[in-house]
Amino acid sequence: MEETHENLSRWNRIKARSQDEYQLVVRNTHNYHEIGSYNLTPLNVYAALSTLFLVVAVIVIGLIAFTPLRQYVPGYGDVVQREEMADLQFTVKELTDVVDSQNLYIENLKRTLLGDAITVDSVEQRTEIVATDEVEPLPPSEAEIKLRREMEEERMTVPAQASAAQPSPGSNDVTLASVYLVAPLNGEVSAGFNLATDHTGVDILAPQNTPVKATRAGIVFLSEYSNANGNMIGIQHDNNLISFYKHNSRLLKEVGDRVKAGEAVAIIGNTGTQSTGPHLHFELWHQGRAVDPGEFVGF
Repeated sequence: MEETHENLSRWNRIKARSQDEYQLVVRNTHNYHEIGSYNLTPLNVYAALSTLFLVVAVIVIGLIAFTPLRQYVPGYGDVVQREEMADLQFTVKELTDVVDSQNLYIENLKRTLLGDAITVDSVEQRTEIVATDEVEPLPPSEAEIKLRREMEEERMTVPAQASAAQPSPGSNDVTLASVYLVAPLNGEVSAGFNLATDHTGVDILAPQNTPVKATRAGIVFLSEYSNANGNMIGIQHDNNLISFYKHNSRLLKEVGDRVKAGEAVAIIGNTGTQSTGPHLHFELWHQGRAVDPGEFVGF
């Protein structure tokens, strides 16, 4: 009881002292004239100091949060630098991918022009003028006609070349047979692979607006229009494998794009002078030679 009474008395004394009034007088030190006087209490001083501290804290937090000063806060600058480094690394990777795809495109272009993969279609893919659906295609030049005639004569004089393109046990095509390939379309095969008639692929029938899918992951190195093949896509895959998708109504990918297996790259169509109806002409080239897609893909 006495302890409770003592605590109450102590609290009353503290409360009384907090309400004691003091006068702050400001005088001129030369003539001691009074400039001003202020009545203060301990409670008012505490409230004023608390308010001043709160205002200063808000200003400091605002400067750190909304100005470049936050970079000088220990630990924060490291986070910003790591984010900037990550962005730079991502940009460098994108640029590297673009350069690699362009180099791949140039390499395939050289191989085609130098005759590593010689067919009339492969020559037309590079020598025909690039056009759009709205541009009237130009007829082939005399130089192109002469080049195609020479290639036809060379093919006729070297019959072993055709047999080398056919898959056979023990050849490099055994490796290709172990590679999983996605069917670009599910439909009826209207014309099969036949090197004797220079048909280096298969024709697949499907309904209009059917998407054409990439047979395997790779990089698009060809995406253009040619007079004979219409809108066509060429994709470089691993294992020295190239696939072509011709006569499309619309192309969905551009040169340099990376595609996944089964990803839509075009829409089936009927473009090009060699097309007589809506279908997909699908080709596979392995080790620089045309192979029968029907041997490796189920349609």
